[in-house]
Amino acid sequence: MKRLLLILLTGCVFSAYGQVNLPRVVDSLNNKPLAYAIVLYQNKQKVTYTDVNGYFNVSKDSLPQDDSIIIQYLGYVRYVLRSRDLANTLVIKMAREDQDLQPVIVSNCPRFEEFTLNKKTGRIKQYVGPGPETRLVIMSRYYNNTGRNAFLKKVSLLLDEKSSAVQIPVRLRWYEWDNEARMPGKELTDTSIVVYPYKQGWNEFEMPDKTIPFPKDWIVFGFEFIYPPEYAEQYKTIKTDDERIKWLNDLNHRWSLSMQYVDNADEGAFYILNNNEIAQYSKKFERYYMRPAARFTILFCKE
Repeated sequence: MKRLLLILLTGCVFSAYGQVNLPRVVDSLNNKPLAYAIVLYQNKQKVTYTDVNGYFNVSKDSLPQDDSIIIQYLGYVRYVLRSRDLANTLVIKMAREDQDLQPVIVSNCPRFEEFTLNKKTGRIKQYVGPGPETRLVIMSRYYNNTGRNAFLKKVSLLLDEKSSAVQIPVRLRWYEWDNEARMPGKELTDTSIVVYPYKQGWNEFEMPDKTIPFPKDWIVFGFEFIYPPEYAEQYKTIKTDDERIKWLNDLNHRWSLSMQYVDNADEGAFYILNNNEIAQYSKKFERYYMRPAARFTILFCKE
């Protein structure tokens, strides 16, 4: 599967926290753990994620008295927990929400043909991500050169420099394009897919067969970078600001991603930082914009 994890199916793995009693996030209907759920706290400015078994660790002593913990997971109703109730809450059951799924391209096509988009990435710059307490989603618009409706078969991410010290899961997201605002609009993601870039160079990930439609004009694709909870716990043990700065300055502790330069502002990258609004990266060198160096292999009907 080339390191593809469908969060809809979660394996039985022992928690990294051992025997410590920690809150656990599960599906309210079947009690299955929700891995990599987003956990926001300190007025939504700090973030952690649940581990593969649904556990998360937020110290009650680090929370303001009037603070709330907000838990988000794709396809589920947002859950809000008051900080004073944290110690007495061991299981958080999240209810599924009614979702309008994307239209699926129905076809009696006898033969599909593959085509790779964004094959020539051009000039590349390495982008180093923030620390473990920051949630970051980077998104950009990628054009479909075939001009035909298609399915997404494969996503490839380029990493020029990969630290073996950090294996960073990446959740894939996709969106509409808001022509009036000239930026990403409504999120269309209807399947929680997490991939694991694991090597220097191109990392290829097969997508579920004919599941993700790729429109005939473009797709706005986003990448949410998730520090593993056990790694975030290591960062939390650091006591002073000077030690935190020293830890973050060691790039072996942070993820990185190759970014490509593009001329068109509509192809430049946007981002979501923590729980803030979507914003656009600034122009580089008075001409260029940047976006994640990603390739997309699509399947379209060969007529």
